[in-house]
Amino acid sequence: MLRNFLIGLIVLLSMPALGHNYVARVDEAVWHLEPSPLKCRLWQAVPNYGDAVFEVAAGESLRFYMDLYRPVSKAGQAKMAIEAPEWRGGLTPRDIGTTSFKRGRRPIELAEEVASQLLAELQVGMTPSFVHPGWYGKHDISVGVSAVNFQNAYLGYVSCVAGLYPAGYDELQQSYLHFETNKYGIKGALKARLDLIAGYVSVDNSVKKIYIDGHADSRGRRGHNWELSRLRAKAVQDYLQDKGVFPDMIEMRYHGEGKPAKKNTTKSNMAFNRRVLLQLQR
Repeated sequence: MLRNFLIGLIVLLSMPALGHNYVARVDEAVWHLEPSPLKCRLWQAVPNYGDAVFEVAAGESLRFYMDLYRPVSKAGQAKMAIEAPEWRGGLTPRDIGTTSFKRGRRPIELAEEVASQLLAELQVGMTPSFVHPGWYGKHDISVGVSAVNFQNAYLGYVSCVAGLYPAGYDELQQSYLHFETNKYGIKGALKARLDLIAGYVSVDNSVKKIYIDGHADSRGRRGHNWELSRLRAKAVQDYLQDKGVFPDMIEMRYHGEGKPAKKNTTKSNMAFNRRVLLQLQR
């Protein structure tokens, strides 16, 4: 009995550490592209694990993340490497560092620099891989992102990125449009900003409302300032409508000098208060 116990113990100790490997087989590896003027999403489903996603939104930089089918409850570190596929044997895996591994459905998120590196490796047929803590116990998980069928999807992705709108919702959601003293005409930087906003509204169907609030500084009579704030808001409203924005999307208001953003005690503060505040709402 003791002999059998010792043999079993030796076998147990000689076994490699338990782990789980996830990678799409050659016949499973499919790259999907979801293109739009607002977001380009290039992704591959890793069977039984989750999605490996490259994503860039209008006005933002590229990012890569893993969207897991089940959330992770323990944080830690993930090791990153570049490996050769099986048919390119003889190439040694190359470590490219570590990244934080967070709780939740997206434990791995990489910014533009590393995400771009992963794209470049996939272009030449290499396999980005990650080793990170498992869902339970001390099991490590190894996951690979296959380069099979990557090239055609990548060409579509490059075309999508080239066609992205030059600004995103976060950048345009709130705009301060400043005017000269006693002026309400739309020109120069104001025109460029409103062109950008009108174009964005035309491609983002989630924008349901545009609020336009006209203001003036305290220089001049109160009644004059009230009318000046109205003319500024009306000029912005008319310009957007001329650019194709539906009138029922716009709500225009004006406040004279009654709601200063800054105290009207200096020239620079008064210049800031001569404004229209434009806000987009989804």
